[in-house]
Amino acid sequence: MAPSVLSNYFSNGKVGSLQSMHNKGDVVSVILDIKQRAEDLADVQVNIAVLGDVGSGKSTFINAMRGLRSDDPGAAPSGNDEPSTVPTKYRYPSLPNVHLWDLPGLNSFGFELNRYLKQVQFESYDFYIIVSQSRFRESDGELSKKIQEQQKGFYYIRSKIDNDAYSMQMQGIGFNEGQMQIHRDCVKNFRSVGVKPPAIFLISGLDVEEYDLPKLKSTLASDLQSIKSNVFSVRVKKMMREIQVTSGYMRMLMLKVWLWSLISGALGALREPGLPLLTVIGCTVAGWIHVRRQVSISDQELRRLSNRVGRPLRLLQNAMQHRSSAIVKTLLGAFVVGCTIAGFTDRFSPVLLSGCGLMSSSVFTFRVLKGLVDYRLQSEQNLASSTVQRDSGDLL
Repeated sequence: MAPSVLSNYFSNGKVGSLQSMHNKGDVVSVILDIKQRAEDLADVQVNIAVLGDVGSGKSTFINAMRGLRSDDPGAAPSGNDEPSTVPTKYRYPSLPNVHLWDLPGLNSFGFELNRYLKQVQFESYDFYIIVSQSRFRESDGELSKKIQEQQKGFYYIRSKIDNDAYSMQMQGIGFNEGQMQIHRDCVKNFRSVGVKPPAIFLISGLDVEEYDLPKLKSTLASDLQSIKSNVFSVRVKKMMREIQVTSGYMRMLMLKVWLWSLISGALGALREPGLPLLTVIGCTVAGWIHVRRQVSISDQELRRLSNRVGRPLRLLQNAMQHRSSAIVKTLLGAFVVGCTIAGFTDRFSPVLLSGCGLMSSSVFTFRVLKGLVDYRLQSEQNLASSTVQRDSGDLL
């Protein structure tokens, strides 16, 4: 079972309060409470996944970030002792509520990337650090695309840079010149796979005060609030879905959908000339009008939300405009279903025709009205996301 997103940000009591407000149909108050939480994330835990092949220097990097050597108590095992199958969490002492996760090497399982990502619960992390040595690898590009798809951020590390520095020296290349070339190559490689280049750091786990490790630590500290805010905004729709799943308000709407569908089916089973067509049209349109009144978020509610959060009313209204031309589809569909039933009147027995009328009418009405409820669910999620959405800066 997937962990609750709401529980990462709200206490059990507050989750109950959000669900209670949604049960009453007060979605604006729910969104306002979520917006308020987005403005105070100081106590939220941040989980950073450290990824790379076995031997890339992931564990050595984590130890360097924590000020430990490989033989110190509590250090991440490295080299031949590196764990191969289980993500391991380490507290990052320099920043409160930040944990570094040492993920198994990309090449440790022996199967393809998507299966690996599922195995390590890739999407559950808030931020990512890709560690690679010597060169940009195909897996670096694939991982970065997966991260970008989630709308989350990451850093890219070229590890064991002391080896590269020595190689440059042997070739008569100045380190500053070589460092700039490595940066240019990394940027070029990310762009070649359609990914916005992240912050790039050249580090050595052995010379912790040299190269870019101090810069990485300071960058992470300054980016931390942006990381928290970005992840929160990405997860807003999931939060709304969790609230909706347990909502009595949504259960009430679905009960009305079923009721109208049963009425439509019962009328569609009657055997009178032209009646199936009329019942499909009349009952479905009547149900559509009735349910639509229940699912619509009024302009008054949107104005209230706009005034409270300082967002333009037009922006919030645009977030709601995902409805299809349901009336046209209803009439066309009803006409097709009704004509189909009528066309077979002389070919089948009355019992079979009644059964066909019952099923076709009820299923059609259910699908149309269920589409309205789905529209309400999606509209709430879009509205919450639009309200909380922020500029993600340079992390994406």
